[in-house]
Amino acid sequence: MKLFVISFCFLFLLFMPIAPQAQDTDCGVEWINNYPTCGHNTCSGRDDTAIGFYNVMTAHGYTGRFNWGEAAAWACDFMDSNVVSCGDDHHWVDTVDICYHADHGNVGIFGFDAQQCVVSANSCRWGDDYDLEWIVLDDCSCLRQGQYGVWWQVFKNLHMIIGFDTNASDDGSRGGFFAEKLAAGWSVKQAWWYACEQTQGSTTYAAIAGACNGDTSIYNEKVWKFGYVASDPVPLAWWWWTNHKC
Repeated sequence: MKLFVISFCFLFLLFMPIAPQAQDTDCGVEWINNYPTCGHNTCSGRDDTAIGFYNVMTAHGYTGRFNWGEAAAWACDFMDSNVVSCGDDHHWVDTVDICYHADHGNVGIFGFDAQQCVVSANSCRWGDDYDLEWIVLDDCSCLRQGQYGVWWQVFKNLHMIIGFDTNASDDGSRGGFFAEKLAAGWSVKQAWWYACEQTQGSTTYAAIAGACNGDTSIYNEKVWKFGYVASDPVPLAWWWWTNHKC
């Protein structure tokens, strides 16, 4: 069970998550470098990239809701309770506007070492509880061309999944680059393309998948606090995918 540090002024404060209001700006990150249970290849920069993102966003006024790493990063934090018995996204990823995950990945899956070794797209439903608009999967090949359709079912008010079409290197600075450009008022798409250009070779392709309710401005939206954000893509009109050579 994760430990909570709770500050309170009143004895009757309820110890339960409170859904963020629309004007809140929140972020959370989870990352894993070492895999004593699952045996994935060891990484060295997954903490740096996720925490770099977290530090820049909180320095620019975002509230940091969680920063879980190694054995404290739990697969069930990303899964939906209506699909998987341990699903707990309504306490974690769905309580923030933008979440950054840094680990291993492949088509339709991303890695962990606690509870289970991977999370698959079919166990996730994002944005249906409270808040989540954008999720970064800084993991290899989660959005591979021709196979990204496995993610469509996760879009429940979610705007975008940000990640990679191809394999990507374990770079510790990408999250910071991304957050700096978001805070400078760049669109989500522009900021991610820039971050990948700074940290990857030309054989790597970044990718973004998104949902749309007919408002095409969602393609170039920014994040809360730093520019225009499109309305939640409900009801869904179509899904879209794009990639970019780094």
